[in-house]
Amino acid sequence: MGNFESAMAVWKALFLREAVVRMFGSRLAWVWLVAEPLVNVLWLILIFTGIRVRHVGGIETALWIAIGMLVFMTFRRTLSQVQNGVSANGALFSYRQVRPADVVLARAMVEGISMLIISSMMFFVGTLFGWMSWPTSVFQVLEAFTLAWLCGLGLGMTFAVLIKLVPEMERVINFIMMPLMMVSGVIFPLSMVQPPYLDWLLLNPLAHAIEAGRVGFSPYYHAVTGLDLGYAYACALVLVFTGLALFRRFNERLVTQ
Repeated sequence: MGNFESAMAVWKALFLREAVVRMFGSRLAWVWLVAEPLVNVLWLILIFTGIRVRHVGGIETALWIAIGMLVFMTFRRTLSQVQNGVSANGALFSYRQVRPADVVLARAMVEGISMLIISSMMFFVGTLFGWMSWPTSVFQVLEAFTLAWLCGLGLGMTFAVLIKLVPEMERVINFIMMPLMMVSGVIFPLSMVQPPYLDWLLLNPLAHAIEAGRVGFSPYYHAVTGLDLGYAYACALVLVFTGLALFRRFNERLVTQ
């Protein structure tokens, strides 16, 4: 078996293993997988309903919140799974064919596909009940989820190495997740922020991904000025290549520690 065939066999086995563990690792694993994004979306909708906000940026509040939360959760879940992938699968590295990068890539794929399926189901049900609408540009919505997934993959790999080198970094990383959600435009419209502060917020590629997802659902959405998918792609690719470079550089330490 050639190197390519061997690598594909390893990735397939790891993907299936991670999928089974993610779905059936505990009695309620699959329930939590669906319930977490659903609850996060619903409580934000209730808050906005309570303060009588029916539209944000020209689209329904429920749809605006759902897109932002689901795109961000694709990022956050992918990051978490990748970040913890090395420590959770240390026993697998006794097999010569399995490398740390293989494990985290499999984890990222499982998380990305599961979030795409869950998000599609939520949008479909929301459309049936009249709370949401189907996207006018499915491709642009997929772009938004892909960008969030790539950022989660790259940043997760970087954090996995940093935590191995400096274990205390895990507390810092966990601390920044809530502020990151707020400055990404999940809870409040970035268009409310005036320059020069808006320019600083738009350095965050997730903000561009979330806004692009909303535009994909409604071309009439008033997106934030400065939306740039090219910049978001560049940031995402830099994060991924940085993560891969760190995994290559510290491969021995990731395996042995």
